[in-house]
Amino acid sequence: MTLFPKPSRRMWTGVVVAVVVVGALALWFGGPRLYHWYLAQADEEAAAELAADLGLHLTEDDTVVYAKYYGSFPDSSAYLVVDSNSSARANALRSDAGLTSCGPATASDLGRPSSEYSPEPSVTWVHCESLLPARGVLSAVWDPAVDEGRRIYIWASQM
Repeated sequence: MTLFPKPSRRMWTGVVVAVVVVGALALWFGGPRLYHWYLAQADEEAAAELAADLGLHLTEDDTVVYAKYYGSFPDSSAYLVVDSNSSARANALRSDAGLTSCGPATASDLGRPSSEYSPEPSVTWVHCESLLPARGVLSAVWDPAVDEGRRIYIWASQM
């Protein structure tokens, strides 16, 4: 006589049905969130890579708050909102990227980002641009009057 009886076919069928039901419910309720998270991660990686190809070198002192990648061959572009941990780091980020040709920014310098990730209208906006022949354009807008210019709104466009 054994302590544990031999598992029956009915028991295994019940286990398989339970696992399938739990898996289906997990996909139904968690799948869309997981998919959107994956797309956001993929957008952030692609946008950061495109900006890096055009001279923007992010470090651990920089946080990508928002990133959107617009892929199309051969003219891909990306929009990033980057927070640096200090104004000195933000200045270093802009100068290392070769952002020159600076001047007052206008609303057209911002393109059309998502409204929740576009800067508040300000008369103190600064716009800089870096044109890399045969590669693309990197442009940035920031407001030195708000958080010492640590938040930078960046467009990277590949040509």
